Amino acid sequence: MFRRRHQKKQAKKALADETLQTALNRASSQHFQKFDATTKDVPWDQIKEKAKAIREDCIKRLPQLIQQFTREAQKVGTHVYRAATPSEALLAIEKILKEKKAKNIVKSKSMVSEEIYLNHFLEKKGYRVVETDLGEWIIQLAGERPSHITAPALHKTKEEIAKLLSERLQLEVPPDPKEIVKLARAQLRKEFIQADVGISGANLAVAESGTLVIVSNEGNARLVTSLPPVHIAVITAEKFVETLEQATSLVKALVLASSGLKLTAYVSFITGTSRTTDIEKQLVIGVHGPEELHIIILDNGRLEARKDQDLNKILSCLKCGGCMLVCPIFQSLGGHVYGGPVYPGGVGLLLTSLTHSIKKSSEGWDFCSDCKKCEEFCPVGLPTGELLLRLKGKKGPKLWEWAVSTLLRKKNLADPGIKLLSILQKPWLKDGSLENLPFSWAKGKSLPALKSEKHPAREEKNKGKKVYFFEGCLAALFFPGIREAVFASLSQLGYQVVSPEDRVCCGAPSLHLGHEKDVKKLAKKNLESFARENPDIILTICPTGNAMLKKTYPRLFPGSEAWVEKTYDFTEFVVKKGLIPDGHSAQKIKEVFYHYPCHYVNELGLREEPLKLLQSIGYNPVVEEEPFACCGFSGIFSFKNPELASHLWQKKGKKIKKQEITTIATDCPGCLFQFKACLGKETDSYEVFHTAELFARHLSTTDTLHPVQK
Repeated sequence: MFRRRHQKKQAKKALADETLQTALNRASSQHFQKFDATTKDVPWDQIKEKAKAIREDCIKRLPQLIQQFTREAQKVGTHVYRAATPSEALLAIEKILKEKKAKNIVKSKSMVSEEIYLNHFLEKKGYRVVETDLGEWIIQLAGERPSHITAPALHKTKEEIAKLLSERLQLEVPPDPKEIVKLARAQLRKEFIQADVGISGANLAVAESGTLVIVSNEGNARLVTSLPPVHIAVITAEKFVETLEQATSLVKALVLASSGLKLTAYVSFITGTSRTTDIEKQLVIGVHGPEELHIIILDNGRLEARKDQDLNKILSCLKCGGCMLVCPIFQSLGGHVYGGPVYPGGVGLLLTSLTHSIKKSSEGWDFCSDCKKCEEFCPVGLPTGELLLRLKGKKGPKLWEWAVSTLLRKKNLADPGIKLLSILQKPWLKDGSLENLPFSWAKGKSLPALKSEKHPAREEKNKGKKVYFFEGCLAALFFPGIREAVFASLSQLGYQVVSPEDRVCCGAPSLHLGHEKDVKKLAKKNLESFARENPDIILTICPTGNAMLKKTYPRLFPGSEAWVEKTYDFTEFVVKKGLIPDGHSAQKIKEVFYHYPCHYVNELGLREEPLKLLQSIGYNPVVEEEPFACCGFSGIFSFKNPELASHLWQKKGKKIKKQEITTIATDCPGCLFQFKACLGKETDSYEVFHTAELFARHLSTTDTLHPVQK
């Protein structure tokens, strides 16, 4: 509890830190622009697909690949060590340094060295350690830890960095990146020359040749691994591939995701020590480069994680850090607040579960909004949000989470609870909305009121195909108009529509509360309802509910895959089945701002469908410039993190106001709730609709009936 309060305090501080917000915004914007431009020229989806397949294949064979790598590396004179724990790795490094009587050490950027707290260990032992990566050097001078995997000083602005260097180096340093880089080059050049040992990490290790692969932009990694007489490389046990071809494919994915470039400035393939056979073809070790190469392979829980069907997926991570730069939470809080004690961001929480414990990882879970942006971006398809939810399920819910989940699961408790809340809301009820509720998450909002009246099960007796309408809790409780719109549209289109009383919550709230047992119970009830009704089509109006039916249910009940092909989002169904009017003949009557729900575009992959529907019924849809901003609702997340949710909304609100469009459409009841709540007190009169409502309105004003399609 204390830890949670401390983190919330840190989060509030980060949100109020204008310098941090400026730095995070600059970094994420620059990264997106480069990435977006580059991916227009390369087959990014193919690169991702190939990288994912390689990682999955190699993770299955890690022990064999490590053994093969060790044999091949030793053949070319490399000393290879296995370290089960950080302590073993530190002792191995210390032993090498003592044998070489080393004093001065230069390092290239290495997150695994952060994982074992190498600098702290060596400095306590009296060694002089200098970071040579520009970002690492900056945070070393600041006495901080990295806030990002590949951009350690991402949390600092150029002005802040200039001030730091001026104070520490007693020089006048302008806030000009070019001048800062020039200064760093001059300061660090001598460190490379006088170093006794160079220490690096490695991005990959190739088993067939005993080769290390190190990717960098600055050139410092090449100097660290070439100039000192001894090179020590520390690499973690999941980074092994079999062939050079596999390594090259992964480098493509890694570089593009981390930097937005087609290829980084330097990719080093290091196989053994510096050597020559130029004199009578006699092998001599140690020419211009190191005379010795020592490689330490750190496990620290990784090989054991291979045995867990959830944790083993984490091992695929390439440590590109790109997921953080598209993450709305990282963009708001930075890596010092959002992430683990070493690795930042959502993926940092996953890595913490391997390198520390699930309990330690759980300290940051509540910050994840599960928007799926990281999953859609990841070059190896790591399902970060899904895995965090599975870890929640492994740990189990807190007492209050258990209570809320139980309430949602049991209709004999939920129905009376809803009636009670509908009565209790009356003192704050004004013009159909709730004003001035005494809760932090409701501050400054005009919330939609709870609709307590129970809707009878409806069944349309058309002779067309049978549609099972899976409404979802939020829409049922707050937006019954969507339900009416769906029934009206499908009935006019000739479908037989059912919405049985035995339908229950999809289970998403319980999943996010860590109560997977309740999710299974709810899923079982819904699957039984599907089986009884045996519909031709299952329609949802909530992307989260859709994802639950199509992805979570088959995982929990392997026999339920048959329903996946029958499940559609409403807008997706109407467009893909050709049920929309001819858009060419529709007169564009009004501009509408379309908001992409996070799960809708990132998880379901629906992007063109809502635009086509809106155009077909006479609207001119306008969308914001990418990257699309999250509205900040995210279900349970917004109630746990009201300040953070409000911060995300403010970003979204600015984009909306910039468009100067007062009609808004979306395809998610959660987003609809957020828009109505946050725009309710605006001076301008905003109208917010679910796309299904606009479609039904159009059908009600036209005599055109569309034939039922397959």
